[in-house]
Order: sequence, then C-alpha cells, then structure tokens
Amino acid sequence: MKKIQNVLVAALSKTDKLQIRGMPRLMVYLFLLLVIICMLLFMAAWSWQWNTTGKADLAIMIQFITAITSVSFVAAVGFFGKAMVDKDNDGIPDEWEGEHK
Repeated sequence: MKKIQNVLVAALSKTDKLQIRGMPRLMVYLFLLLVIICMLLFMAAWSWQWNTTGKADLAIMIQFITAITSVSFVAAVGFFGKAMVDKDNDGIPDEWEGEHK
C-alpha cells in the first residue's frame, strides 16, 4: 500500500509541471479520472465476484483487457496525451490551435 501511495504522490507532483492551464486541462483531467474510476470499479467488481462465487470469470476479464488495448482506447489516450502539450503557454493545447490556424 505504501508503494501505491508513493507512486500517486510522485504522479501528482509532476502534474504542476504540465504546460496546459485552464479549462482544457480540467477537461483532460476529468476524462482521465473517469476512465481510471471505471477501470478500478470494474476490477473491484470482478474481484468481489471472484471472492463471493469462488470462480474467476476469465471471459469477462479477457473482454476487459481486449477493450482497454483496443485501437480506439489507445487512440483516445494518445489524443488526451497530446492535449497536455501547450508550448506557447496560452492555455490552449497546441493540437487544438492547429485547427484554427
């Protein structure tokens, strides 16, 4: 548990170094938080079912792993990763500025 806490503290300390500010940063954080919460809820429910029934439902776990490694999920993670870059420090991600130029 201490290792998880140390990893979370290190990750949170790095978020202030991100160049993006304002509403786009909030949108990215909310989406990532939603994805992480959904993944944790799935893992908790799967573990609870395994504990109560005594059977690990591997078919559902395989579907979950397939979903999080799918092209669309990886593309979404890449999109939001690119949304964190704001080299000119104007609060608008560079990827989104390119559409208006």
